[in-house]
Amino acid sequence: MSIEKRESELAEYLERQPYAVELDGITLKIGKNVFPSDFGLTSSFFGQFILRQESADRALDMGCGSGYFAFLLKKLGCNKVVGVDFNKDAVNSARENVSLNPLLGPIDFIHSDLFTDVPSSKFDLIVFNFNYYPSNGTFGLNEDGGQEILKRFFAQVQDYIHSETIIFIPYSQFVGEEHDPKTVCPRFGFSAETMVTTENAAGEHYVYKITKTV
Repeated sequence: MSIEKRESELAEYLERQPYAVELDGITLKIGKNVFPSDFGLTSSFFGQFILRQESADRALDMGCGSGYFAFLLKKLGCNKVVGVDFNKDAVNSARENVSLNPLLGPIDFIHSDLFTDVPSSKFDLIVFNFNYYPSNGTFGLNEDGGQEILKRFFAQVQDYIHSETIIFIPYSQFVGEEHDPKTVCPRFGFSAETMVTTENAAGEHYVYKITKTV
């Protein structure tokens, strides 16, 4: 499996937009230029993992896209949920999806480049399904496989956590060790524990539990 192959598969989804899909009982409209929540194994694998976790009072879905994981956090029982995305089209799509899932509102969806425009707060639970493709500038990405985004995330998140905050991040083996959150996070004072793994033709996929190193 290669990034190029995944980009080619992703292009087929992007050509179909806008379209509607239901995931885990959540109705989602995937607007134009919005990363599709139903693409690939990672989203469904990570989504099922989230639904098995304990709820939290304040939760954040960083890189929320259409809002899928933010809605899962509400479904889990989290009280206050915030979704953030760099992509204005994604934020607009997520806000529209609130009306399609009224029992899972309210959710505050914010347009922001990572934490730049996120109001000061301390979150108990953060999920970050960061993208590592495509590498052509779409969705704010480039050729570094998402490594730069990870570095900026770990640098900025420090002001939005407390000592007990849990961060969950999924990752796929084929992207490479140098872009792996488990490799990047220690440089910023975090440690990563592999919670679950699965495997398909693309290789192994993980969900990490990331916490601040004492």
